[in-house]
Amino acid sequence: MSVINKMLRDLDQRNHNAANVNQVIARRPGQPLWLTVLLLLTFGLLCFAIYAVLSRNPVMPAADLTSAVPEPAAQQLPAEPAIPAEIVISASLEPTDSLEPTDSPEPSQSAAPEQSATPENTATTIIAAPELPVQTVANVTEIASQPEQQPADTAAPVPQSTKVAQVPVPPAAKTDSSLSVTSREPTAAQSQAKLRQQALAAAQAGQGQQALRYWQQLQQLAPQDAVVYLAQARLWLQLGQPQQAEASLLQAKAQGIMDADIQLMLAQAAASRQQWLQVEALLPAGFAVPLHPDYYGLKATALQQLEQHQQAFEWFAELSRLQPQLGKWWLGGAVSLEALARPAEAHQYYLNALQWGDSLSVQSKTFIQQRLVATE
Repeated sequence: MSVINKMLRDLDQRNHNAANVNQVIARRPGQPLWLTVLLLLTFGLLCFAIYAVLSRNPVMPAADLTSAVPEPAAQQLPAEPAIPAEIVISASLEPTDSLEPTDSPEPSQSAAPEQSATPENTATTIIAAPELPVQTVANVTEIASQPEQQPADTAAPVPQSTKVAQVPVPPAAKTDSSLSVTSREPTAAQSQAKLRQQALAAAQAGQGQQALRYWQQLQQLAPQDAVVYLAQARLWLQLGQPQQAEASLLQAKAQGIMDADIQLMLAQAAASRQQWLQVEALLPAGFAVPLHPDYYGLKATALQQLEQHQQAFEWFAELSRLQPQLGKWWLGGAVSLEALARPAEAHQYYLNALQWGDSLSVQSKTFIQQRLVATE
């Protein structure tokens, strides 16, 4: 009996514990309603996002892809056996939402007449599933718009239909990748400066003939430049050919060039032949005396040889005032004064010539001393 009573007590105790547990569970609060609603909304949004991603059909204008991706990107397209997505280019007036991918790359015979050349047609590139990245779409569109720039080693050629409906590329996009090199011809001034430098360098190097050729070429480019004729005349004199030098100077006169140095060199050539009348004619009084003292000194000498002593003395007197340190001007004036029967003035001019006669020759100094004695 004790065993049975013990078992009954144990059973009552277990029933009592189970009842306590059920009461605790019954008293536990239920799950909050707002959490359940939030979970349901999250699940619904997730399902909608997945549906939108899977069902979307991206359509991007080819012109935007061409302008957004630089032209060298077409060369970055890897050479693969086949493009994973097929491209269908539609040129119809009414854009379509979706197109079935074509199995053959060759264009159909009935599709070509339906193409329209009006500017209202918009070429649309549609990428069928599986989707390509934006960079790959831009590369394929660039190849379609410029088939002549496609690499030779690309295994998948562009379909013929893409050439019919090419996407117009702005001129700036085509000219960016080409480097235009324009060669400019040297101007006349640049050619003359180059020939002048070459002539001067050849003359300094002692290459007279080569320098003459350069000056002759420069004469053809600048026939009115007096320096060209003077340089040739000086080179001819250095080469011991005074006739050629005078011929070069006469060419300058034939061109109508009036230059003091050219006139002086021609007058010196005439003076070497004792042609004083020609010397005086070659030296007109049209240049500034301070800038060309030798010019007027030779003119005064020619007048003196022609026995026009009054005019000769006037030129010598002016030159002696401008350059009193040169004894030759005092000597020329003294000779003209003595010829004009003015011995006292001539004596003073002889004294000045002897005082400033450091550059005079021995014969000239001897002549001065003799005339000093004669004019006392």
